[in-house]
Amino acid sequence: MSAAPKISSREEEAIHSRIDEFVNAFNTHNSKALSSFYTEDGDIINPLGRLSRGRTEIERMMKEEHAGGLKDSRMSVRPESIRMLGPDVAITDHAFELTGVRDPTGKDVPTVRGHVTTVLRRSGDMWLIAADRPMVPLPMPGGR
Repeated sequence: MSAAPKISSREEEAIHSRIDEFVNAFNTHNSKALSSFYTEDGDIINPLGRLSRGRTEIERMMKEEHAGGLKDSRMSVRPESIRMLGPDVAITDHAFELTGVRDPTGKDVPTVRGHVTTVLRRSGDMWLIAADRPMVPLPMPGGR
């Protein structure tokens, strides 16, 4: 089994820039722009377990979420790692924070902190999201 390719500083910067662009689109609540970051067959499972496959479903989910509890939200991310899985495939891990989230009754929710693992695939000069797995950890039962 051969080792995964090392990431070049140019590729690392391109991936970080792409994630930053995604965060900026998230913070404008533009579902069409958000879905454009995904491959045609990309998918996301949101922290509540909702699966959306393909840009059309992803756009629909983003539109619903950003018209509801995420309407006034703001996202920030902190990169944790990038690993190349092949010459045109990378996996990233980021910590994220969401502020301005509201529950279904309209009540403000405390800052949401979580983690997202994203698989990206290069298409020409652009990195697109093939799979996105944001999650919000729950406390262990019994406080462990």
